[in-house]
Amino acid sequence: MTPAANPWTGEAIITLDGVPHVAKLTLGALAELETQLGQGTLLELVERFEVGTVSSGEVLALIVAALRGGGWRGTHAD
Repeated sequence: MTPAANPWTGEAIITLDGVPHVAKLTLGALAELETQLGQGTLLELVERFEVGTVSSGEVLALIVAALRGGGWRGTHAD
């Protein structure tokens, strides 16, 4: 069964290896993202997205944090 995303609560579906997963940037996911990035603030990350200077590692960290906020149990290695 395909999970349903609720866009009104900021959820989206991200498909990994053909399997759809709910992604959501919860407060816990944002805290995990900030810890994973290790430096700077989330505001600085948003600014880098806006001007196009975000790194691929930062994009991956954002995706993993959102997936984990949606309940996924994987890690960056997955």
